[in-house]
Amino acid sequence: MNREPKTPPGPQGRRLRNFRQRTTNHVDFVNQLRCEYGEIVSYRLPFMKCCVVFDAELIREVLVTQQPYFQPWFPGDLTDDWKYGSIALHQGEEQRRRSDLMTSAFAGDAEGAYADIVAEQATAMRGRLRSSKTVDLVEEFDRFVWDSVVEVILGRGVQIPRQLGEDTLNLAQLYLVLDLLPGARLLKSLPLPALRRGKKSRALVDEAIYGAIRRARDSGYSSGDIAAKYTRASDRKDRAPLLDCDEAIRDELIILLTGQIDGPTSALSLGIHYLSVNSGVRTKVEEEVDVVLNGGSIDGADYGRLRYVDAVFKEVLRVDPPTAVMLPKEATEDRVLGGYLIRKGTLVHVAMKALHHQPEYWDRPSEFRPERWLHSSQPTCPAHSYIPFGLGPHFCQGMEVARRIFVFGIASLAQKVRLEPRSADPPKRNDIAVGVVGPWTADVHERWETTSRHAREHS
Repeated sequence: MNREPKTPPGPQGRRLRNFRQRTTNHVDFVNQLRCEYGEIVSYRLPFMKCCVVFDAELIREVLVTQQPYFQPWFPGDLTDDWKYGSIALHQGEEQRRRSDLMTSAFAGDAEGAYADIVAEQATAMRGRLRSSKTVDLVEEFDRFVWDSVVEVILGRGVQIPRQLGEDTLNLAQLYLVLDLLPGARLLKSLPLPALRRGKKSRALVDEAIYGAIRRARDSGYSSGDIAAKYTRASDRKDRAPLLDCDEAIRDELIILLTGQIDGPTSALSLGIHYLSVNSGVRTKVEEEVDVVLNGGSIDGADYGRLRYVDAVFKEVLRVDPPTAVMLPKEATEDRVLGGYLIRKGTLVHVAMKALHHQPEYWDRPSEFRPERWLHSSQPTCPAHSYIPFGLGPHFCQGMEVARRIFVFGIASLAQKVRLEPRSADPPKRNDIAVGVVGPWTADVHERWETTSRHAREHS
């Protein structure tokens, strides 16, 4: 006699306690669940059924093998903000077509232009850092990433105050938190200062996006920014009804703008932390930069030769990925996962950081060793045990831009300065979303000053 599979093990009841622990420290909460219940755990929040998955094979089931039955979840009613949706919110054929369009927009000869933009912005960032000053690195990296992404997506010379993007992203994150509470629609309609500011900033970002769309239709405009590529694809007579109006293009572009900031900022901040506590790694970075740049300015063509800096990037994302726990996928029907029953409507979370530290896949997983990436693009382990950009159809399409932001940012700094964090602790993670939160300060020193001082201390 066949018995229906049981739901995964997990704490019984205690919904309010789970909600409090999850919103206080999500990472500690899921790690505790793993210690107590194993590689797949179910728990409840008020009005929600949740599950968290740690095992690599089960994660692959959720993101690839059974992906059609675990759709991206975003809380609340999206019709006011993303009426036409975006690649992150679609499934099946619609998602595939959008993915193909985005892949073509980011690929080809445009990659060189994007790299040049990022290299120029990296040089500008370094120019803002003054020797013997103390700076908030999260703020500085946030500005560098934002300025780079704005020009890549909306075109060279486009400037939007970073605060507008931050307010827009904060609004989306606030919606996510409010939608965990009863009466979310009412809460989002209240005249709260954060909501008013976010909605006003989002309107100004929209204005810049629509301006880029209009400029792309100018017969004299030939740049290859993402807005122009999307607009031209939409205007083609032979196009499929994909982005069939300016509002649909806007929905894709605003997700790209706001969704690509926190990850690179986090990687850069954590990169400086790991360089500061691993002096041998920092020395190798500086030596490579000196050889590759040879005292000259950094440009887009240098990327392929900065192999060690790229290895540092990969190792940062392994040790401290953009988010310890991915945004959830919602089961669209009852499914069996690892022999357990996942009920329809359950929100399934992937524990990315735990996956990146599995000792069966990684040699000395707690150590920061960029060298593990130098002999191949992937250490000897299953491909789905390293997923900083996601896995399956909804992987991050902008990952190559993110790579260049890190590599050019770190290389440009290492050429001239050393940043010495005021704290030995890494920057604080954003526990409810992607990225880190500031302030996280460091002292700026010219490299020759720091090298001379260390030599004197050593002697």
